[in-house]
Amino acid sequence: MIIDKAKFIHFVGIGGIGTSSLAQILREKGKIISGSDLVKTEITESLRLKKIKISIGHSEKNVNKKHQLIIYSPAIPDTNPEMKKAKNLKIKCLSYPQALGELTKKHFTIAVAGAHGKSTTTAMISLIAANAKLDPTVVIGTKLKEFKNQNYRVGKSDLLIIEACEYKRSFLNFEPDILVITNIEADHLDYYKNIQDYKKAFKQLIGKIKKNGTVIIDEDDRFSSQAVRVTPKASNLKVKRISGKSKEKINIRPGIHGKFNLKNASLAAATAVELKVPIEKIKKSLKNYHGSWRRMEYKKTKFPHTIFIDDYGHHPTEVRSTLSAIRETHPEAKILCVYQPHQYSRTKIFLEEFGKSFYAVNEIIIPDIYDARDYGKGLKVISVDELVKVIKKHHSCVQNGISMEKTAQYIKKNHKKFDVIVTMGAGDIGEIYKLF
Repeated sequence: MIIDKAKFIHFVGIGGIGTSSLAQILREKGKIISGSDLVKTEITESLRLKKIKISIGHSEKNVNKKHQLIIYSPAIPDTNPEMKKAKNLKIKCLSYPQALGELTKKHFTIAVAGAHGKSTTTAMISLIAANAKLDPTVVIGTKLKEFKNQNYRVGKSDLLIIEACEYKRSFLNFEPDILVITNIEADHLDYYKNIQDYKKAFKQLIGKIKKNGTVIIDEDDRFSSQAVRVTPKASNLKVKRISGKSKEKINIRPGIHGKFNLKNASLAAATAVELKVPIEKIKKSLKNYHGSWRRMEYKKTKFPHTIFIDDYGHHPTEVRSTLSAIRETHPEAKILCVYQPHQYSRTKIFLEEFGKSFYAVNEIIIPDIYDARDYGKGLKVISVDELVKVIKKHHSCVQNGISMEKTAQYIKKNHKKFDVIVTMGAGDIGEIYKLF
């Protein structure tokens, strides 16, 4: 494999949660790693502290003849100056999914896919495996305090546990031995044509499972059940279905709230059973799991009389489910949700669904829309005011925060009015805590 042979590896878009984890894994395996990204973030700074050379801004100067392999984020276009320089120098280039896919071929791999709950389910499986002394290598879309607040773990065994992203069919680069599908619901419709196209990608992923492999699904999720009905017969694929009525259901009580997290825990437990982890060890690990970075994460602030919770949710279903879980935990609280939509395109496509997603809170403020993959493409097809207008159809207390800075000022001035303040979104909303 090219990854095994390459010593000097440069990452374009190293600040991504996936690319950064792979970069650190390869560094711990003795590779010389460098990388670049558009902006300085908490992730790029943490990489710099680990002596990884980080360049802020993309420039052809960041790539030279010394580099033997370029690994790039799927969000990086072919017109990127570093990609063009690499091709001129005839340096081998792999996308992050392609590079991770190379690892899945040589390891016993558990891949966790789905529209929602991937990071949490991957975290649960990883912690069970680590606690059971299976010593896995892990690539995950969140940071775990149990992994020294890292978004990866390097193990010495053959076991690889990864979070499998469906954007641009990235997960079709993977060849898992065990595939866990948390759920299937339309998302990334800036890329996928419709829900049928989205479902087709998951069916194709099932076809990538290695011979005699296993797929584990939530039987109560309609589209997941449909996907496994067309599984290839030649691969001797085992299908394991988990549901509220399942005879295989383990009586578990995870250390985090929410009905969706109970589903995640059930899928994680079923996966651990496939790894022959004793039931009591599974229960103990799940009971001791209290969440991860930006997944209903309780934050410490200088405002001791208000509870702050930060969450990554950015799809209408995630927003609705997470806020409902927070309401269950704080039934009498006055709750403010500071929601930053992720992508103009997603906001536009799911506009009406977003409008109905905030019923569990008392007030909503929208600071801005995080442009992410829409950046530089002129795709500002919707404004904060338009989103506020739709939410007002269902919720009277919603306002345009104007900007992150002005929203932070509003929170500083008004936090005592609220028992709980939830910051939510997949963009840079977590950075608002630096403005208090």
